[in-house]
Amino acid sequence: MDETDPLYQYVRTVMVEIMAVLWANGQTQLHVGAMMRLLGVPEESASKHDEERIEIDENFAQLASDLNIKYLIQSRVPAGATIH
Repeated sequence: MDETDPLYQYVRTVMVEIMAVLWANGQTQLHVGAMMRLLGVPEESASKHDEERIEIDENFAQLASDLNIKYLIQSRVPAGATIH
């Protein structure tokens, strides 16, 4: 997929935001198959990646900080909401 494609940019943004939520809640791995399902990938394709994980580490924390992801997440979650 071309990095200038608006769909690529949208998917990248959604993935980074989901990873930021996981990181902020103490999770250090992203389940690839689950992410694919969230993005609408058919079960047949997503299930092929159920054993794969992406490590969310300090490098990601720096990226999230550089992109000001914490502010973006906070601005979308209503006050008093509980995220599960």
